[in-house]
Amino acid sequence: MQNNHVQNNPMQNINGAALAYMEQKYGERFAYAAPYGDSMTGTHQLLVTCASLPDESILVRVENYRRDDKVFLDNYLAVKYRGDTAAFLQSSADQVFGDATVFYDVDMQALSPELSANATLDDFLADTRVPLNVMVEVKAESTAYKDLAQQFADLLAVKGSHYYLSIVFVDGDKYDVTDSKALEQLMVSGEYSHCAKITRLGDEIKVRWLEEE
Repeated sequence: MQNNHVQNNPMQNINGAALAYMEQKYGERFAYAAPYGDSMTGTHQLLVTCASLPDESILVRVENYRRDDKVFLDNYLAVKYRGDTAAFLQSSADQVFGDATVFYDVDMQALSPELSANATLDDFLADTRVPLNVMVEVKAESTAYKDLAQQFADLLAVKGSHYYLSIVFVDGDKYDVTDSKALEQLMVSGEYSHCAKITRLGDEIKVRWLEEE
C-alpha cells in the first residue's frame, strides 16, 4: 500500500513537500500551479501540473499540514481517467437509453489513500471517498422512463461507484443542450418531462422524482 504519511522536513515548505510526495508516488516531475481553497481548517491544498497530463490541474491535499503526521492525498487518478470515465458513462447511457448525452467532470476532491499509483480505471470507479457527479440528458420518448433510470443506476453500481446522478428527460424541442449549465437551467426552471435525482452513497440506491414532490 502506498505510504501517504511523509515525515516533516524543516528544509521544505509545505508546497515543496507536496511536490516531493507526488513525485515519489507517481514517478515523474510535478510543478506548482496555484493555491486552492484556504488553510484555515488545518488542511492545505494546491494545484500541480505534470508532463503526462498536459494542460490539466491536479489537486494535492495536505491534512494536518502544521504537524509532523501530515497526510498527503491527491486526485491524480480522477484527472488521468477523466476521458475513460466519461466514455464509460456515455457507453452505459447509450446502452440503456439509446439517445442520451452525459455530462461529467472531475470533482476537486482528494481520492482515497488506498488507491495506488498504478490503480486501474475499475479501481478508480470503485473508490467511495469521492462520489461521481453525473448529469444525463435523455430525449423523453419512452413511457418506461422509471425503469430505464433504474437500469442506468444499477449499471453504474456494478462498478462499485458511489454517485450523485441527475437524469433529465427532455421533450424533443428542448433536447440537445450544449453543456451541464444549460441542463441545470432546465432543471431549475422545470422545463423537463421527468427528472430523477439518484444517489448511491452505500449499498442502497435512492431515487427521487422531482415532478412528484
